[in-house]
Amino acid sequence: MESEITNKVFQQVMELWVLPEIERRKKKKIIKDDFDLTRAQILFSHDKPFPKIRLNQQVKTIVKGKATRDIKKGEIVYEKNLDNIEDIKLTEQDPNYAHITLFLFKGKWFISFDFRYNQKRAKEYLDASKEFLESARDNLKENRLRPFFEDSFACIELLTLALLIQFRKQSTLKNHDQRLEGLKSWAELGNVKEEFSEKLSKLWELRNSARYLSNTEFKKENPREYLEVIEEMYNFVEKSIS
Repeated sequence: MESEITNKVFQQVMELWVLPEIERRKKKKIIKDDFDLTRAQILFSHDKPFPKIRLNQQVKTIVKGKATRDIKKGEIVYEKNLDNIEDIKLTEQDPNYAHITLFLFKGKWFISFDFRYNQKRAKEYLDASKEFLESARDNLKENRLRPFFEDSFACIELLTLALLIQFRKQSTLKNHDQRLEGLKSWAELGNVKEEFSEKLSKLWELRNSARYLSNTEFKKENPREYLEVIEEMYNFVEKSIS
Protein backbone atom coordinates (compact mmCIF):
# COMPACT_ATOMS: atom_id res chain seq x y z
CA MET A 1 0.00 0.00 0.00
CA GLU A 2 1.41 3.37 -1.01
CA SER A 3 -1.13 6.20 -0.87
CA GLU A 4 -2.51 7.84 2.24
CA ILE A 5 -6.07 7.12 1.08
CA THR A 6 -5.30 3.41 0.66
CA ASN A 7 -3.81 3.29 4.15
CA LYS A 8 -6.92 4.91 5.60
CA VAL A 9 -9.18 2.46 3.80
CA PHE A 10 -7.08 -0.42 5.12
CA GLN A 11 -7.29 0.87 8.69
CA GLN A 12 -11.06 1.37 8.45
CA VAL A 13 -11.61 -2.14 7.09
CA MET A 14 -9.50 -3.58 9.88
CA GLU A 15 -11.27 -1.59 12.61
CA LEU A 16 -14.83 -2.03 11.33
CA TRP A 17 -14.80 -5.70 10.37
CA VAL A 18 -11.57 -7.67 10.56
CA LEU A 19 -10.32 -7.02 14.10
CA PRO A 20 -13.79 -7.40 15.70
CA GLU A 21 -14.22 -10.70 13.83
CA ILE A 22 -10.84 -11.94 15.01
CA GLU A 23 -11.75 -11.10 18.61
CA ARG A 24 -15.13 -12.81 18.27
CA ARG A 25 -13.51 -15.98 16.99
CA LYS A 26 -10.88 -15.93 19.72
CA LYS A 27 -13.55 -15.66 22.42
CA LYS A 28 -15.42 -18.61 20.92
CA LYS A 29 -12.15 -20.59 20.63
CA ILE A 30 -12.58 -20.83 16.85
CA ILE A 31 -9.05 -19.53 16.37
CA LYS A 32 -6.05 -19.45 18.70
CA ASP A 33 -4.87 -16.38 20.59
CA ASP A 34 -1.69 -16.25 18.50
CA PHE A 35 -3.69 -16.13 15.24
CA ASP A 36 -1.61 -14.59 12.43
CA LEU A 37 -3.67 -12.71 9.84
CA THR A 38 -2.50 -13.01 6.22
CA ARG A 39 -5.75 -12.54 4.30
CA ALA A 40 -9.21 -11.14 4.92
CA GLN A 41 -12.31 -10.74 2.80
CA ILE A 42 -15.56 -8.88 3.48
CA LEU A 43 -18.47 -9.82 1.22
CA PHE A 44 -21.51 -7.57 0.92
CA SER A 45 -24.93 -8.58 -0.38
CA HIS A 46 -28.14 -6.63 -0.85
CA ASP A 47 -29.97 -9.76 0.31
CA LYS A 48 -28.26 -9.93 3.71
CA PRO A 49 -28.10 -7.29 6.47
CA PHE A 50 -24.55 -8.10 7.57
CA PRO A 51 -21.42 -8.81 5.55
CA LYS A 52 -19.78 -12.21 5.39
CA ILE A 53 -16.23 -12.15 6.75
CA ARG A 54 -13.54 -14.62 5.75
CA LEU A 55 -10.07 -14.94 7.24
CA ASN A 56 -6.91 -16.58 5.90
CA GLN A 57 -7.66 -19.95 4.24
CA GLN A 58 -11.37 -19.09 4.02
CA VAL A 59 -10.62 -16.32 1.52
CA LYS A 60 -11.53 -17.23 -2.07
CA THR A 61 -10.03 -15.13 -4.83
CA ILE A 62 -8.71 -15.08 -8.35
CA VAL A 63 -5.32 -13.36 -8.23
CA LYS A 64 -3.81 -11.78 -11.32
CA GLY A 65 -0.09 -11.16 -11.25
CA LYS A 66 3.25 -11.50 -13.01
CA ALA A 67 4.82 -14.93 -12.62
CA THR A 68 8.53 -15.43 -11.92
CA ARG A 69 8.60 -18.63 -14.01
CA ASP A 70 6.57 -20.58 -16.54
CA ILE A 71 3.46 -22.04 -14.92
CA LYS A 72 1.39 -24.87 -16.36
CA LYS A 73 -2.40 -24.80 -16.32
CA GLY A 74 -3.74 -26.38 -13.12
CA GLU A 75 -0.41 -26.12 -11.30
CA ILE A 76 -0.37 -24.90 -7.70
CA VAL A 77 1.10 -21.39 -7.49
CA TYR A 78 2.91 -20.15 -4.37
CA GLU A 79 3.83 -16.65 -3.28
CA LYS A 80 7.42 -17.15 -4.44
CA ASN A 81 6.13 -17.90 -7.96
CA LEU A 82 4.65 -14.40 -8.32
CA ASP A 83 6.60 -11.20 -8.79
CA ASN A 84 3.63 -8.96 -7.98
CA ILE A 85 -0.16 -8.80 -7.67
CA GLU A 86 -2.02 -6.73 -10.23
CA ASP A 87 -5.63 -7.50 -9.35
CA ILE A 88 -7.87 -9.61 -7.13
CA LYS A 89 -11.35 -10.73 -8.15
CA LEU A 90 -14.03 -12.93 -6.68
CA THR A 91 -14.40 -16.50 -7.87
CA GLU A 92 -17.47 -17.83 -9.68
CA GLN A 93 -18.68 -19.15 -6.32
CA ASP A 94 -19.41 -15.58 -5.18
CA PRO A 95 -20.71 -13.88 -8.34
CA ASN A 96 -23.23 -11.49 -6.80
CA TYR A 97 -21.27 -10.05 -3.90
CA ALA A 98 -19.50 -6.74 -3.60
CA HIS A 99 -16.22 -7.16 -1.74
CA ILE A 100 -13.17 -5.80 0.00
CA THR A 101 -10.21 -8.17 0.03
CA LEU A 102 -6.95 -7.76 1.96
CA PHE A 103 -3.98 -9.87 0.93
CA LEU A 104 -0.55 -9.95 2.59
CA PHE A 105 1.98 -10.45 -0.18
CA LYS A 106 5.74 -10.52 0.45
CA GLY A 107 5.38 -8.48 3.62
CA LYS A 108 3.08 -5.83 2.18
CA TRP A 109 -0.70 -5.58 2.26
CA PHE A 110 -2.56 -5.50 -1.03
CA ILE A 111 -6.14 -4.20 -0.93
CA SER A 112 -8.76 -4.75 -3.63
CA PHE A 113 -12.40 -3.72 -3.62
CA ASP A 114 -15.35 -3.75 -5.97
CA PHE A 115 -18.62 -2.30 -4.72
CA ARG A 116 -20.70 -3.51 -7.64
CA TYR A 117 -23.30 -6.12 -6.72
CA ASN A 118 -25.01 -8.87 -8.70
CA GLN A 119 -22.46 -9.32 -11.46
CA LYS A 120 -23.88 -12.69 -12.49
CA ARG A 121 -27.48 -11.44 -12.48
CA ALA A 122 -26.50 -8.33 -14.40
CA LYS A 123 -24.80 -10.50 -17.03
CA GLU A 124 -27.99 -12.56 -17.39
CA TYR A 125 -30.01 -9.40 -18.04
CA LEU A 126 -27.36 -8.19 -20.49
CA ASP A 127 -27.47 -11.48 -22.41
CA ALA A 128 -31.27 -11.30 -22.62
CA SER A 129 -31.12 -7.70 -23.83
CA LYS A 130 -28.77 -8.74 -26.63
CA GLU A 131 -31.42 -11.09 -28.04
CA PHE A 132 -33.97 -8.26 -28.18
CA LEU A 133 -31.33 -5.94 -29.66
CA GLU A 134 -30.59 -8.37 -32.47
CA SER A 135 -34.31 -8.81 -33.08
CA ALA A 136 -34.77 -5.02 -33.19
CA ARG A 137 -32.02 -4.75 -35.80
CA ASP A 138 -33.68 -7.40 -37.97
CA ASN A 139 -37.08 -5.75 -37.67
CA LEU A 140 -35.72 -2.35 -38.61
CA LYS A 141 -33.94 -3.86 -41.59
CA GLU A 142 -37.26 -5.28 -42.79
CA ASN A 143 -39.12 -2.07 -41.88
CA ARG A 144 -41.27 -3.85 -39.28
CA LEU A 145 -41.61 -0.83 -37.03
CA ARG A 146 -44.18 -2.15 -34.57
CA PRO A 147 -42.05 -5.09 -33.40
CA PHE A 148 -38.96 -2.88 -33.69
CA PHE A 149 -40.25 -0.49 -31.04
CA GLU A 150 -41.48 -3.36 -28.85
CA ASP A 151 -38.08 -5.08 -29.03
CA SER A 152 -36.30 -1.80 -28.41
CA PHE A 153 -38.31 -1.19 -25.27
CA ALA A 154 -37.64 -4.71 -23.96
CA CYS A 155 -33.93 -4.30 -24.70
CA ILE A 156 -33.48 -0.93 -23.00
CA GLU A 157 -35.45 -1.95 -19.92
CA LEU A 158 -33.33 -5.07 -19.50
CA LEU A 159 -30.23 -2.93 -19.91
CA THR A 160 -31.56 -0.61 -17.22
CA LEU A 161 -31.92 -3.56 -14.86
CA ALA A 162 -28.46 -4.90 -15.73
CA LEU A 163 -26.98 -1.52 -14.89
CA LEU A 164 -28.90 -0.57 -11.76
CA ILE A 165 -28.86 -3.89 -9.87
CA GLN A 166 -25.10 -3.50 -9.62
CA PHE A 167 -25.69 -0.59 -7.25
CA ARG A 168 -29.26 -0.87 -5.95
CA LYS A 169 -31.45 -3.50 -4.35
CA GLN A 170 -33.38 -5.40 -6.97
CA SER A 171 -36.50 -5.08 -4.80
CA THR A 172 -36.49 -1.33 -5.57
CA LEU A 173 -36.68 -2.02 -9.32
CA LYS A 174 -39.72 -4.28 -9.52
CA ASN A 175 -41.85 -2.23 -11.90
CA HIS A 176 -41.33 0.11 -14.83
CA ASP A 177 -41.86 3.32 -12.85
CA GLN A 178 -39.14 2.33 -10.38
CA ARG A 179 -36.75 1.40 -13.18
CA LEU A 180 -37.47 4.63 -15.05
CA GLU A 181 -36.98 6.74 -11.92
CA GLY A 182 -33.80 4.83 -11.07
CA LEU A 183 -32.26 5.43 -14.49
CA LYS A 184 -33.36 9.06 -14.47
CA SER A 185 -31.68 9.63 -11.10
CA TRP A 186 -28.55 7.85 -12.30
CA ALA A 187 -28.45 10.14 -15.33
CA GLU A 188 -29.00 13.27 -13.23
CA LEU A 189 -25.97 12.28 -11.15
CA GLY A 190 -23.93 12.17 -14.35
CA ASN A 191 -23.34 8.42 -14.21
CA VAL A 192 -24.97 7.73 -17.59
CA LYS A 193 -26.08 9.77 -20.56
CA GLU A 194 -29.47 11.44 -20.20
CA GLU A 195 -30.34 10.01 -23.63
CA PHE A 196 -30.56 6.55 -22.08
CA SER A 197 -33.21 7.68 -19.62
CA GLU A 198 -35.03 9.73 -22.24
CA LYS A 199 -35.25 6.82 -24.67
CA LEU A 200 -36.49 4.44 -21.96
CA SER A 201 -39.27 6.90 -21.13
CA LYS A 202 -40.17 7.56 -24.75
CA LEU A 203 -40.24 3.88 -25.73
CA TRP A 204 -42.61 3.18 -22.85
CA GLU A 205 -44.92 5.88 -24.18
CA LEU A 206 -44.71 4.53 -27.74
CA ARG A 207 -45.89 1.04 -26.75
CA ASN A 208 -49.53 2.13 -26.81
CA SER A 209 -49.01 3.45 -30.30
CA ALA A 210 -46.88 0.71 -31.84
CA ARG A 211 -48.23 -2.38 -30.09
CA TYR A 212 -51.73 -1.50 -28.97
CA LEU A 213 -52.67 0.69 -31.97
CA SER A 214 -53.93 3.59 -29.89
CA ASN A 215 -52.50 6.04 -32.42
CA THR A 216 -49.78 6.31 -35.08
CA GLU A 217 -47.29 8.41 -33.14
CA PHE A 218 -44.58 5.78 -33.51
CA LYS A 219 -44.45 6.48 -37.25
CA LYS A 220 -43.24 10.02 -36.55
CA GLU A 221 -40.12 8.78 -34.76
CA ASN A 222 -36.69 8.11 -36.22
CA PRO A 223 -36.07 4.41 -35.46
CA ARG A 224 -32.40 4.60 -36.46
CA GLU A 225 -31.81 7.18 -33.74
CA TYR A 226 -33.35 4.87 -31.14
CA LEU A 227 -31.24 1.95 -32.29
CA GLU A 228 -28.02 3.96 -32.09
CA VAL A 229 -28.74 5.05 -28.51
CA ILE A 230 -29.65 1.51 -27.45
CA GLU A 231 -26.48 0.10 -29.01
CA GLU A 232 -24.44 2.73 -27.18
CA MET A 233 -26.18 1.87 -23.91
CA TYR A 234 -25.57 -1.84 -24.50
CA ASN A 235 -21.83 -1.21 -24.90
CA PHE A 236 -21.82 0.99 -21.80
CA VAL A 237 -23.57 -1.61 -19.63
CA GLU A 238 -21.41 -4.43 -20.99
CA LYS A 239 -18.31 -2.46 -20.00
CA SER A 240 -19.72 -1.71 -16.54
CA ILE A 241 -20.13 -5.44 -15.90
CA SER A 242 -16.78 -6.53 -17.27
